[in-house]
Amino acid sequence: MNLRRVGWIIAVSITLHAQAQVDGIPKDLIEQRIEAAVEQLGGDENVDLTNLFEVLSDRYNDPIDLNHTTAEELNALLLLNDLQVSTMLQHVKRNGKLLSLYELQTINGWDVPTIEMVRPFITVRENPLGTNASLKEILKQGSHELTVRSTMNIEERRGFQDRNNPFGQEFYNADGDPLPDFDNTTVRDSLRDNNRVYLGSPFRVYTRYRFRYRQNISVGFTTEKDEGEEFFRGTQKNGFDFYSAHLFVREVGRLKALAVGDYSAQFGQGLTFWNGLAFAAKSSFSMNVKRNAVGLAPYTSVNENLFLRGVAATYALGKRWEATGFLSSKRIDGNTASANGTDTLGTAIEEVIFSSFQEDGFHRTNRELEKKDAVSERIVGGHLRYKRPSFSMGVTVARVEFDADLRRATQPYNRFEFQGRENTTIGADWNVLYRNLTWFGEVARSANGGVAMNTGTIISLDKRVSMSLLFRDYRRDFHGLYSVAFAEGTNPWNERGLYTGIEIRPNRQWTFNGYFDQYRFPWLRYLTDAPSAGSDWLAQLSWKPSRGVELYARVRHQDRARDTAEDIDGIDPLVRVEQTNYRVNATYKVSDAVSLRTRVETVDFQRGSSPLQHGVLIYQDLVHRPLSSPLELSLRFALFDTDSYDARLYAYENELIGVFAIPPYAGRGVRWYCMARVTPVRGVDLWVRYGAFIYQDLDVISSGLQEVAGNRRSDLKLQLRWKF
Repeated sequence: MNLRRVGWIIAVSITLHAQAQVDGIPKDLIEQRIEAAVEQLGGDENVDLTNLFEVLSDRYNDPIDLNHTTAEELNALLLLNDLQVSTMLQHVKRNGKLLSLYELQTINGWDVPTIEMVRPFITVRENPLGTNASLKEILKQGSHELTVRSTMNIEERRGFQDRNNPFGQEFYNADGDPLPDFDNTTVRDSLRDNNRVYLGSPFRVYTRYRFRYRQNISVGFTTEKDEGEEFFRGTQKNGFDFYSAHLFVREVGRLKALAVGDYSAQFGQGLTFWNGLAFAAKSSFSMNVKRNAVGLAPYTSVNENLFLRGVAATYALGKRWEATGFLSSKRIDGNTASANGTDTLGTAIEEVIFSSFQEDGFHRTNRELEKKDAVSERIVGGHLRYKRPSFSMGVTVARVEFDADLRRATQPYNRFEFQGRENTTIGADWNVLYRNLTWFGEVARSANGGVAMNTGTIISLDKRVSMSLLFRDYRRDFHGLYSVAFAEGTNPWNERGLYTGIEIRPNRQWTFNGYFDQYRFPWLRYLTDAPSAGSDWLAQLSWKPSRGVELYARVRHQDRARDTAEDIDGIDPLVRVEQTNYRVNATYKVSDAVSLRTRVETVDFQRGSSPLQHGVLIYQDLVHRPLSSPLELSLRFALFDTDSYDARLYAYENELIGVFAIPPYAGRGVRWYCMARVTPVRGVDLWVRYGAFIYQDLDVISSGLQEVAGNRRSDLKLQLRWKF
């Protein structure tokens, strides 16, 4: 044994011993990654972030063996960059198996903070775990998990006018007008037929079962009923509004992956085909610009439209080559209509068209039910990949077909967007590792000839400084129905830009992250009636003097163009819209069981020559996670004051396992919540969460069927999880 190597391990062990404590799933780390991801989502509450949590929690229960792993497996953690993955694999290949996790600090790019971050999800073993297990062994060693959840708003909303609220908070008309006589069946039927009330109960119900054998087998189902949807009656006689099931097998000989039922597929940098959420975006993790595609994966979320349903497989053609094929057929929600047309003989016929996709998954009224499963979608595609330790490339092709024509609204900004029944996209992606540099990218072409490309690099200038660059050029006529590439806009077309990021770690305590992104939109966009340009930059300085204390200060500035808000005849002129956010955040552990987090954030928002609008958010979190107690508590008290909704602020909230809340703080008021988790017996967890917004400047909250009379909006959530 190399004595120098042993000496390094002993020295690093002493350095890390007091810091490397793993008492459970590192929720703080998971929350940081989620919050960084959602900062780019604009508060979109329809985005399902379950996958990010499950990737890390699954790996906590089944850590990666660094002595017998691959780059794909490490990249799937979403915590390491390509350089760190490459240097670790090269170290094992050159020096032999790791003797301990503490040896990682001897590897270039693996500093103490990185090791602390990934330590709960990795391990080292002398021999690999066998993959050939009998059915009896799989059933014995596999894990079962059943989750049941129900949520409900305390104050009744206008859409539930039955005056039968279980909490005694029946809806009333704030203007004093009498409510319809809901007990009268004629009145009730009229309200339902005219979409003036919801058809179902105010409860949201969710169940999920999953059986897992390590990372090799996953079988499960998911069901969900949204608030306002009927349940085992009326339009939902089969019970839940959404059902999902999957069977997923991985690493059986040359069969690398097999998916039956509902699944997701991700390839390249997301230009040609990618379904599901992608976590490479602009955030305080300034090096996080490269997509790490996982290929095929089981689908366990509740978005009712953005998934694949059918069969898919990945097969190893040899040591270097892999081929993936996927087929999906399902019905999706859409806004349909009828149009006059002619058949091949010239006979006039009435044909069905749809103007847009409907992705929220709500089916609470007759109008919403008309959009449910309105369009049939078929997808067929494949991916061929060649890989070496320092180089990989792939070719992807995907064809999407609908049974109706997509005809978007005749607005100028829609002129170049996809219309029709079918679209084929083909693309090539690459990834090159050379010493301390990663070069990656993808180029794609749609059936109409539209082209899109992006290419970037991540460079480790030395142990303390890293830099990232990403250039993208997405033509306005590129059609990628399942494209989720790095972009400022919602979709990767009609955009050209250059992103530059930097990360500086002068020592173990200090870290600076920053980026500058400059972009142009060559064609019109929604609410932007002319070609435009903009920029976005962020600077964050973090200080971590000890394991239990972390502080950071951040400034982010966005400068973009929008139509003027003034009432002007003709084409609206563009004005500059500037937004600057300032944030100070402190996290500190009072003890091993108690953590506090304090945040102060302000925003300045200005649209053209309109008055400057301000917003401020101050909150205090307290998390009590005792090591030996069956009870866990999370509390927040927040004050917020914003001049308008444009000056709103977002903040991640601690939630039930598998639930993610990023509500907007707008107006003037107080926000607080309390969540308790209790483990009465081993394997059984029960959560109870109550939260409320109390506004000082409102007498009516929201509008339409979601209207709440009064200045208070609160909800109650219950969840039971049984692991066996």
